[in-house]
Amino acid sequence: MAKHFKSKKIIRKVSIFKYLFLILVAYLLIRLCIYSLVVIPPNRYYSANLLIIDGYNFFKNNTINKPVNLLNYEAKKDDAVIVPVVAIPNEKKRIYIYSTHQTEKYSDNISVVKASKYLKDKLSEENIEVVIEDNSIQEFLIANNYSYNYSYVASRYFVEEEINKNQYDLIIDLHRDAVKKTSSTVTINGEKCAKIMFVIGKKNKNYKKNYAIAQELNKLIEETYPNLTRGILLQSGEYVNGIYNQDLAPNIILIELGGNHNSYKEVQNTIDLIAPIIGEYLNEKKV
Repeated sequence: MAKHFKSKKIIRKVSIFKYLFLILVAYLLIRLCIYSLVVIPPNRYYSANLLIIDGYNFFKNNTINKPVNLLNYEAKKDDAVIVPVVAIPNEKKRIYIYSTHQTEKYSDNISVVKASKYLKDKLSEENIEVVIEDNSIQEFLIANNYSYNYSYVASRYFVEEEINKNQYDLIIDLHRDAVKKTSSTVTINGEKCAKIMFVIGKKNKNYKKNYAIAQELNKLIEETYPNLTRGILLQSGEYVNGIYNQDLAPNIILIELGGNHNSYKEVQNTIDLIAPIIGEYLNEKKV
């Protein structure tokens, strides 16, 4: 009898361990399910109370309330609910500025690259994001044993690489012209300003689209500051580039900002005037 009683006791202990094991497994499975459904901060992982609260709130918000709302609503064809479309604010317009002739300088020995950076600062005030090409065209020419005449070959390498990676609403090749001071300077509101000119190559496949952008910008500038722009120069014919890498995209324009006799201050004055116009054009129109 003693042996029989002892064996029953052992069996009972085994059964208890079995039930405890099953409870533990069930508990772990429940925790695992909650972990997979509920985003729980690490500091709450090991708190059973917080875990239960997080799990309850999740199932309450995502399981209990929704069917009630659905059951209480009887859908009818004539009672369709029109959900208003919420307009998502447009992202900032983006401009890529580079200078094929980075070594071009103004009368006070300040380069056209610095003018690009000032233009970037002013365009940022118009809620426009600007990327400036910071690779050296000159170093590229030297490394490849190219003369200065191959500058457009060099800039093409960087422009093509950039526009293949990113999208831009406008691309500007910024230059400094070489003309007489009287031809490149105008006084506006008592301040001397460097005149600008747009250059479009007629021998590129995007000629019409690039030309249309230049026309619109030139028109806007003329309407506000009639004498600030020298207009649009269309380039074609023998011994003329006629492309200027504008075949790479339909929104590339070349701008001659001032001349070799203009001071950097005069260039800054012009940028102060044209940056809001460029901003207005990009922010109100699709380029």
